[in-house]
Amino acid sequence: MNFKYLLLFQLILLCVAHNQGKSVKLSKKQAHHKHHKSQKFLDSIMDVNEDSIELLLQKHENFYLAEMTVGTPEQKLTVLIDTGSPNLLLTSSLCQQNSCIQHGSYNPSLSTTSYYIEAIKLANGEVGNEIDIQFASGSVVGVFFEDRVCLNQYCVNNQFIVGIVEQSEDIFSQMKFDGILGLGRIKEAVVKNASYIHNLEYDTDTRNFSLYLSNRDDDDMSSELILGGISLHLIAPGEEFKFFDVTSDNLWTINIKAVFLGDQRIDDCNNCQGLIDSGTSFISFPVYAMEKFYQKFGVYQLCSNIDTFPDLTFVLDRGIKFTLAGSQYFKRNTHALFSKDICIPYIKNNPIIGDELIVLGQPFLIHHYVWFDEDQSKIGIVKSKQQSHQS
Repeated sequence: MNFKYLLLFQLILLCVAHNQGKSVKLSKKQAHHKHHKSQKFLDSIMDVNEDSIELLLQKHENFYLAEMTVGTPEQKLTVLIDTGSPNLLLTSSLCQQNSCIQHGSYNPSLSTTSYYIEAIKLANGEVGNEIDIQFASGSVVGVFFEDRVCLNQYCVNNQFIVGIVEQSEDIFSQMKFDGILGLGRIKEAVVKNASYIHNLEYDTDTRNFSLYLSNRDDDDMSSELILGGISLHLIAPGEEFKFFDVTSDNLWTINIKAVFLGDQRIDDCNNCQGLIDSGTSFISFPVYAMEKFYQKFGVYQLCSNIDTFPDLTFVLDRGIKFTLAGSQYFKRNTHALFSKDICIPYIKNNPIIGDELIVLGQPFLIHHYVWFDEDQSKIGIVKSKQQSHQS
């Protein structure tokens, strides 16, 4: 049977890498990169914890990638790090479409530790043998496996895997990564205990993690996913974490009270939610907000005017504000029809998300270091320390 399982997920029709992600480093943090572990807090961070796990990510064409191994013997695959979904989703060798065979794929028949799950009770209570996952701009059909999965030496035996057997040709043929490592809230997973970081057995609580996205050039390895802690050296000088309640059991969402473009309010929110989504390359607004944005800017602007672009400000609980300058929510692009560079907004409308969901994708995350606390249902946000900016 097929069961529809709708995920508010990354906007998948985006520019993607033209080369495979190359490598991932996973190691204990060194003493000069001090980690702090989760506790019940709103305004403080607890003692140093040297047992946290650091994963360095490769930035490539606006995606943040890691290399993992699956099965016995190991099969190397490149995965997208995605806080908008909780599952491990891999292209499988069972998919023979052109959009599948262009990727690396998980071949369960080559793994002595692979186990095919014929039927399983899904999160919606139904029993099924496959699942149809709907994205904003395409879909995949997957079947279920368990196998050994590792990020470097950190492994989970019998990890639940959704193996793709069908996918949208026009969308996914462009994708150069082989799967998605979901870091979304555990309750949104296809089945209980499907999350890799939840299943990881280690001497720290890896369900809680922090994510830092670098704005450096492609192939840079300075972005960090830290399981079980944070690094103070990633925080901008003089800044402190502000903590917010997570408003959904299923997604990493927080309350957004208002959104301003300069001094003009562009939202019409009674109860807007902001989804923190590392798998999305844009900030996504409801259609009505984008109409106000385009009235101000149109589709593009000349980059020579970028210093005059108004700030984009998000007002969260307790009136706390986080602001992006014009240069932080526009992308410089050389166009063949123009003698000068044009700037295109990192902002899109998404009709399927409704009128009260705002997706805070990479343009927000690149400039803000975020702590995701599953245990306390909190998200911590602080201005991040960036060493250099994209031109």
